[in-house]
This record gives sequence, structure tokens and C-alpha cells, in this order.
Amino acid sequence: MHNKEYLAAAARAVAEQLTEAPDIYVALDPDVADYMGAFTEDAIVLADMIEDALLTINGEAEVLYEERR
Repeated sequence: MHNKEYLAAAARAVAEQLTEAPDIYVALDPDVADYMGAFTEDAIVLADMIEDALLTINGEAEVLYEERR
């Protein structure tokens, strides 16, 4: 079984367990938890910084995208 198939199967198994008994504690492999979206990436990337630099707020508090050339 390939890694992605394993992760999907493990995620389905966990979801089924929690559906049947929502109050139980299910220990997860960190890779399975990551696959299920437990860990979010909060770091900012250069593309976000550039996009934010192109946003401005006008006098009516509207956010505008200003493409600069």
C-alpha cells in the first residue's frame, strides 16, 4: 500500500470510530493527523506579502486591490 493510500485508509478508520463513539480518545500517528488537517501552517510566504502590499483601504473603509506596474 502506498503512503497516500495508507493515510486515506487510516483517516477513514478514525472517522468511522469517531462516528460510532464520538466521546472516545483516538491516538493518531502524526502523519495521519497531518493528513486529516490537524496541523496548520501559519507562516507567511513571499506571495502573501506581495499581495498584501497591493491592498489599500480607501476613505470608505473598502479594501481595494491596486495592481502596480
